[in-house]
Amino acid sequence: IERAQKRLGSSLEAEPHLWLEPQHADVLAGLDLPELFITSAVVIEAGAAPADGFTLPETPGVTVKVERARGRKCLRSWKISEEVGADPEYPDVTPRDAQALRELKSAGLL
Repeated sequence: IERAQKRLGSSLEAEPHLWLEPQHADVLAGLDLPELFITSAVVIEAGAAPADGFTLPETPGVTVKVERARGRKCLRSWKISEEVGADPEYPDVTPRDAQALRELKSAGLL
């Protein structure tokens, strides 16, 4: 919906916030939700869901509200993160991607 309304250009610009009933939260536990959803981040919220959140009638107990991801765009993964720039050796990527670049460099592939 956010992309169709032109509020977001790519799914990696999104940071969905999810309000879940316990049975839904249990199903998602341990999953890498940003990778699964192809977003930069996912936040699981506690408490009452906002009235303006998105819900589907066939999935009661799940409410989603999409916000714009915070931070800068990582030049390797293209994810938006507040951690971009945390590694002085690789200031244009996240620490996770900086580690990957170090491994590639030590293997002689970079």
